[in-house]
Amino acid sequence: MSRPDEILWISRVVLFDDRRAFGKLMQRYHGRIRRYLFTLTGDEATSDDLAQTTFIRAWQGLESFKQLSSFSTWLFRIAYTTYCNHLAQMRNSVVTDLSEAATEVADESPPENERIESLRQAVARLGEGERNCITLFYLEEKSIGDIEKITGYKQGTIKSHLSRGREHLREFLNKKDE
Repeated sequence: MSRPDEILWISRVVLFDDRRAFGKLMQRYHGRIRRYLFTLTGDEATSDDLAQTTFIRAWQGLESFKQLSSFSTWLFRIAYTTYCNHLAQMRNSVVTDLSEAATEVADESPPENERIESLRQAVARLGEGERNCITLFYLEEKSIGDIEKITGYKQGTIKSHLSRGREHLREFLNKKDE
């Protein structure tokens, strides 16, 4: 789907309350949003729930999309805000260890291969900011400017998170290889 097609679908949703058009948008981005949230949470069920909440909020707020950034950047911002709200709720009720959750998910299904599993564990061990920036930059191929819009982090902070995150990943993976 090209950007003009995307704008057409958005217009159809806003002007005609076209659920089918929103379904097309959701179909395009659901996998990416879910993968992003899974990387942040380490839990499949939670990432599914947060992705669903993200799309509900996008549906409800689509009229507020002003095209100041790409639709995907706007959608990832909603996903990140949804994730932050989830964290706040979790802190108020029960504190969970994301790295343990990632390990539990990995234990439930056999890893595709050992290297991918090592990388998944390494990413789960990163701090929240590093994990978020690494995921958006490398997995979702977002620019530093887009990451700034999504997370609200300053560009210097993003670059620091990326640099430190790469170094932490390198250290963890090198220890695994020894």
